[in-house]
Amino acid sequence: MKTEREAAFGQLDSKPSPAPGISSFIVLMGRLMWFIIGPAVLTFITVGIVTRGPGWLSARNAFYWVCVLLMIAGRRREQSSGCATLATGDPASWQDYQRYVRILMPLTAVIWLIANVLGNHLLNRAG
Repeated sequence: MKTEREAAFGQLDSKPSPAPGISSFIVLMGRLMWFIIGPAVLTFITVGIVTRGPGWLSARNAFYWVCVLLMIAGRRREQSSGCATLATGDPASWQDYQRYVRILMPLTAVIWLIANVLGNHLLNRAG
């Protein structure tokens, strides 16, 4: 016999329903961009900024920020599709998307700043 709480909220020990599968190629590309491609590309760009020190206003720096924006757009596209999941495979909510953006933007800004200070001022000084 169900308790009043179980009747109101469903079975208490049940797991949340899984998110539906990826619905299109665009959603797949969005997921790959924020989860795999974007972080890998940012890593290579950051290494390039540190080792080559191209200056603060360079194509490499612009591409860094384009990549960050594409990661956010990819996460948003996946979230809008209704089949967004977390890295753990659990369904993602809009709060998860907002937390992703709130963490990603300052984190990438700090990494970009450190990479440019190292690459343009400390490690690649001429003379």
